[in-house]
Order: sequence, then structure tokens, then C-alpha cells
Amino acid sequence: MGNSDLRTVAAAAAAAKSKRMTVQQLMEQLNEEERAWETSEVSASEEAGAEAPQLQRPETDVASPSASRRRVIVVVHQLPLHATSDPDIPGLCKFVPEEDCPLLHLGEGVPAGTELVLVGTLPGAADLSQELRDRLARGRHLLGFFILPVFLPPNTDSRLSRLCKVYLHHALHSVIPYGVDAPIYDESVSAAWDEATAIFANAVDDAIRTHDDLVWLHDYHLFLLPSLLRHRRPGIRLGFSLHSPFPSRDVFLSLPPATQILNSLLCCDLLGFHALDHARHFLSCCRRALGLHHRPRRSPSSHGFLGVDHLGRTIGIHVLAPGIHLPSTVAHVAAFSSPEGTDTLADLRRKYRGMTVLLSIDEPDVFRSIHLKLLAFNMVLQKLHGSRFQDRVALIQMLNCRERPFARENSALRQNLKAHCDTINRMFGSEHFKPVEVVEQDVIRPRAKAAFYVIADCLLDTAIRGGVNLIPYEYVVSRQEDRSRHSFGKKSRVVLSEFTGSLQALSRATKVNPLNPPKTAEALVEVISMSEEEKQEQHEKHCADIRNYDVAYWSRSFIDDLRSREAAHFNNGDAVYEDGFTELQEQMVTSAYTKASRRAIFLDYDGTLESESSDVKARKAWVTDVLSSLCADPRNVVFVVSGRTKKDLGRWFGNCCGLGIAAERGYFSR
Repeated sequence: MGNSDLRTVAAAAAAAKSKRMTVQQLMEQLNEEERAWETSEVSASEEAGAEAPQLQRPETDVASPSASRRRVIVVVHQLPLHATSDPDIPGLCKFVPEEDCPLLHLGEGVPAGTELVLVGTLPGAADLSQELRDRLARGRHLLGFFILPVFLPPNTDSRLSRLCKVYLHHALHSVIPYGVDAPIYDESVSAAWDEATAIFANAVDDAIRTHDDLVWLHDYHLFLLPSLLRHRRPGIRLGFSLHSPFPSRDVFLSLPPATQILNSLLCCDLLGFHALDHARHFLSCCRRALGLHHRPRRSPSSHGFLGVDHLGRTIGIHVLAPGIHLPSTVAHVAAFSSPEGTDTLADLRRKYRGMTVLLSIDEPDVFRSIHLKLLAFNMVLQKLHGSRFQDRVALIQMLNCRERPFARENSALRQNLKAHCDTINRMFGSEHFKPVEVVEQDVIRPRAKAAFYVIADCLLDTAIRGGVNLIPYEYVVSRQEDRSRHSFGKKSRVVLSEFTGSLQALSRATKVNPLNPPKTAEALVEVISMSEEEKQEQHEKHCADIRNYDVAYWSRSFIDDLRSREAAHFNNGDAVYEDGFTELQEQMVTSAYTKASRRAIFLDYDGTLESESSDVKARKAWVTDVLSSLCADPRNVVFVVSGRTKKDLGRWFGNCCGLGIAAERGYFSR
């Protein structure tokens, strides 16, 4: 680094100091600009006489849903929008959408003419009046969906949140919820889950219009909903997508409701997982707990799926992770072409001029392993001491600290993070330079993220457990769409944990094991010194894959596969669970009998093989023929169970070779 470069860096640092513009302040400025932009957009539409999408109008303004259009009913635990009462206009409600949620863009993969219905609890509903909640419960057209909010009793909602976030979330991430402070799965928790499931089932039942409607459930909060829906609507076409990892059978089957969850999921026609490993773990659980087997099945999409046979039906297993909504990401980056955006971006670039910037965006969750990342970064700075990269590598750690239930554990993690950062900055920093900057926000808005994507040279994701994280996808596309750089030679670097599902689309990324900080540090040093050709090659490959597999492709693929289940759906019958029993159907029994390599058949006599009022001589002739035919097959073990005496049964069936007889309700047997 020459003297002129040193003077440039020093002048930039002094300018940043004189303006007292920290990364946190820049972040707040970006959020303020985005909120102001949204407000101006709403005001402009109101002045023009158009209905603003964020405002809920009186119910007379809402068109009733069409009963003739085919529906795709998307059911989530929590709707991707937040509701607040309008303080200026009584009786109105403002909705703020969760902009970077892929579920808001599912409609791009749905056939034309299909009506999308979105069912789920409404964040912020507790602050709304009962009158307003009653009106909202009738449904509203919003964001391209017909929205049907679900309102849970406060106590039920609290118990469900604790069960899902503290119990199921940990279990699905391969941590058995056991310990002094761990929650107990007791009757009160089970009752709350059942109550919430019933309320969701009522809402879905109201949303279904025709037998052609599809129902698509999302995530583990709704594990028990398929069985209830199948019982109420045997002919429904039902899909389920899990957006968390599925653990190994040793972990999952240790949960008290494990078998209940498996039986419920098997009431679906199609099950979706982000990664093949997650699907394999699910199938392994089905085989161990229920004795089920799986086999390859054809699919109308380019991604084939597996099928698991259960009660004469084949449940499809669809493996494909969701992608990002490309137009939204491009629009957020394009916002920096405005004068205000250019100034904000220039401030960030002046602050980090001449430096290699590593970016990481996480929630304060133990599975994100932020402390392990900081340990590795500490080792990186030690390795770079005395090299040309000394004092020229910085880590920006962004924390999405949205309110979460029972966040005591998260609070401890944040304190631990602060202590680690203070130690690193004290060891390797100076008055004008901090190697680690922490940016905390309740909600990190998409436009604010885009600014840091553009200036970051490398993105890190070091989760020790997790499904697909869309942040690396957004980062790569943002680097490609940055118009402030040259049109050619776009570059990006990505470092991913080998335990994250994002590796499927980012196959050229540098893989690390976060549980081994020294090796992670070595990998980071190699990434920092990566050649320009390698950066560009990695970026181009990732960019092409992300564009090919966006959220519209994922939605279209799942819906196509779910529709393909229709013929088998009606021909093979449906499982209906009630008090642990399943109603037998001829097609199901025939299919299971044909596929089985060994069969144990137990037949009640009176009232089953024949009615109790039938004539003894008349029934003996045909029943004996049927039993003799079954016993002739060496793969069959056949028993007749009856309350009649051994003398009567011996006289009627004594000539049936190989038939087992249990007389007087099992007191005598042969």
C-alpha cells in the first residue's frame, strides 16, 4: 500500500469521523428513507383516487370472492403482514407487508384464472378492536390474495408459540428439548395445539369452494392440520411444505407426538422438503415407526419425487427449495440510482474504501453460531497480521432482532456477541478503525440490506443447523444488478456452512464447518486472497442458478406435482383418522395385499364373514371355499376368531388346511 493510498484512507476516515456517521446511523437513515418512500407512495395513490394496498377499506368496498374460480388455499401460521389501527380514521386498518417474504409472490407460479387465498394469524391483531377483527375475519382482497385472518385466543396463542419456538424448533434442528429449563410436552400444551389446529381447520373449511381447490400448508406449526382436514374433507387435494430441517429418526422419534405428526403428514398427497437429506430423515422415521417403504415416482415437473406407500395410497415427496423474488431484489438495488440513494451508498463506500468487507446477516439464534464465526474471524485477523491485508479487512454483523417469544436465550446471545466484538476491536482496532461493526435492527428492511450487499466483497453464513437461507441469493443478485459498477466483470464471494440448505443453488461457494473455527479461519483467508478470475467465475455460476430457480419456479413445480396427484387421489382412496382407526376401502386393501411379501389375516366370524342371523348351513359352504383359497397361498397366515365353541368351529372349518382357529374368543386355539 503506497503513501498516497494511506493518505486517501486516512482522509476518508477523518471525513467519516467529522460527519459522525456510523454504520448503525447509516442503517437508520436507510430505514427512514424507505419508510418515507412507502408513505409517499400511499399518499400519491390516495390523492389520485386509487385504493392504497396498505389500507383496509370498509367492508362494502370489498368484492366477494368468486365461487366459480379454482382456488389455491395457502395456509401459514402467521400472515406475512402486520396490522395496526389507523389513528386518524376510526374503523380502518393499515397493513404493512413483510416485503422480503417469498410467500407473497407465490401467485407468479399459479396458473392464470386461479384465485389465491391466504389463511393465517394476523400479527398485531391483539391491538385491534373486536369489531374490526370481526370484519377482517370475513376476508379481504389484499396483495393479490384473498386474505382470511385466523384469530387465536391469547392463552392458546401463547402456548402454541412456546411449543413451536422452544420445543419443535429445537427438535427439528436436531436438539432434543431436554433440560432443567426445557418445556414439557404435557396435556395443557397438547390441548392448546389441538385447539389452534381446530380453529385453522375451520378457516380452511370455510375457504374451500369446489372439489378442484388445492390446499397448501406451510411449516411445522401446522403439523396436525392435515389429519383434521382429511377427516372433514376426504376428497381434498392437500400439500405440505416444511421450511425447517427434518432431524434424524433418533431425535424426531424421541418426541411424544412423533407418531401423531407422522400419521398426520401422511394424510397429505404431497410433502415438500428443502433438501434431500431432510426427506431421507422423514422417510427413515416412517419406516422405523410405521413400517412404511418408499420408491421413486414420476413427476410432471423436471424434478422427480419419491413416493411413500401408506394404506394403499402413495404420498409424493417433493424436494426443492424456494428461491427469491428477482424483481423485488432488483428494484431495491435500483433504488440507489436516485440522488438520495447514491449519497447513502457513497457514504458507505467512503467508510470502507480500500478494504475487504465481509457481511453476515443473522437473527440472535443459537443455531446461527455467531460466536463461532467471531472466534474464526479473530483467528483470521491474527493470520493477516503483518500482511498486505492488515487493517484492511472488516466484518459487518447485522442482527435482525425482531420481537420473539421467550427471548431470554437470545438476550444472552446478544450480550455474548457484544463481549466478543469488544475483545476483537480492542485487540486489532484503533481510534479510526473497528474490525467488527454490529448493526442491530428490529426489522432489517430490504432496501437497507441491499446497500450493504452492494458494498460487501463476501457474504458469510455459518449456521450449524438450518434450511435454505435466501440472504446469499439476494446478495449475489444485488452484486449483479449494481449499476454503479462496470457492466462487465461483476464479482461476489460466498462462504457457507456445510449444514445449510443454500449449498444446493450455490455449489461454487466455499464450504466450512462452523464447529471447527481454525479451519473456518483458513478458508476465510483463502477467500480474502481469491483471484479476480475465481471471483467472477463463482459469481456467474451462482447468478445463473439463482435466476433459474426463483420463487415462481418453486411454486409452479410444487403445484404441478400436487395437481398430478389427482388421478391417484381418487382411485386409491383416502386415509381418514378418527380415534386412531382407519376405515378400510376395497381399493386400499387390494393394493396393500398385492404388494405385501407376507400377510397376517385375522378374521372375525360372526358379524364380519357373515351376519349373525345367517343360516349356519348356507354360510359354511362359501366361507370355507374363500378361507381355503387364502390358506393355499404360502405367503398368508390366516386366523378365524370367534366366540363360538371349538366343536362348532372344528366341524365347519376342520378341513381347511393351514387355517388357524381361535374359539371362544381365544380361549382355545389351533
